[in-house]
Amino acid sequence: MDDFKRDDPNVITPIGSTVRRAPETIIVERERTTALWWVVGILLAAVVFGLIYILTRPADGPTDAELRVAQAEAAADNARQTAEAALVQNQISSTRDSVAIAQAQSATARAEAIRAQAEARVAEARASEPVVVERQTVVTPPTNSAAVVTSTTPQPGN
Repeated sequence: MDDFKRDDPNVITPIGSTVRRAPETIIVERERTTALWWVVGILLAAVVFGLIYILTRPADGPTDAELRVAQAEAAADNARQTAEAALVQNQISSTRDSVAIAQAQSATARAEAIRAQAEARVAEARASEPVVVERQTVVTPPTNSAAVVTSTTPQPGN
């Protein structure tokens, strides 16, 4: 194939140089990529931001467990207050029932006292002698009217 190029008129043939050349040493190294440095830089930035967040976040903030404990304590306090209110309502209701019972017993005692007084009056009226009150009155005979009869004996309840 080299012969074919020599016969070709378009090919320029090299001219020998008259300058002496020094031997050159060529070192071939692999091409370095910067992608690895980019990855390392991004990871380092993430670590730095993570450290800044951890160091600057508020340490006094409540955790989930503390919040749940606080909610449980609030619910227990609410239940205790509800139980106390129910107990007070029960005591009030019991007191009202006791007052109603006492009023009923008082009314019964009053009725018994009134009955006993009436019985005492009846017994007193039976035991006493009749009182006769005499007075002088002028009796005029009625004219065409009905006769009136009055009793001189004491009546019960008087």
